[in-house]
Amino acid sequence: MQKILLDAGILSIFFSKDSNDDADLLRVSIKTKQVEAHVLKPMLCEAFFNICKSEGKDAATSKLATLMRIYNINQDDLDEPTINLAGTLKCQHRDNLSYIDCMNIAFCLNYKYALHTTEKCLKQILPETRKRLRVVSYRF
Repeated sequence: MQKILLDAGILSIFFSKDSNDDADLLRVSIKTKQVEAHVLKPMLCEAFFNICKSEGKDAATSKLATLMRIYNINQDDLDEPTINLAGTLKCQHRDNLSYIDCMNIAFCLNYKYALHTTEKCLKQILPETRKRLRVVSYRF
C-alpha cells in the first residue's frame, strides 16, 4: 500500500466547501484504505491554527478530531535523522521554505513517502533533492 504524507494545505481542502475532484478522489482513497495517509504532528498545529483563525477554537477542535477519526490518518513524530535533515533543508532554503515544509520534505525523503501538498515553492528546492522527492500537487 502506498504511504503518503499530507500537508496543511491538503487538510484545508478537506475542510473547505470549495473542494475539487482531485481532493475528493484522495479522500476516497484514504477512507477506503487504498493509501495509508500520514501527517506530522506539528502540521496539526498549523491546521488547527488556520481553522481557529477563520472559524474559532471550538470548530478547530471539532474538525480536527472528526478528520482524524473518519479518515484514520496516522500522526507521526519527528525522529533524529528527520530533524537533522529538516534543519539542513531549512539552512539551504531559508528564504523559500517554511520549517513545516522542511519537516515534510525530510520525512518523505527518509521514509520514501509521497508528499501531497498545495505548496508552489517546492519547485525552488535543490535539483538533487527534487529528484528524490515524490510530490503530488493540488490546487486550492
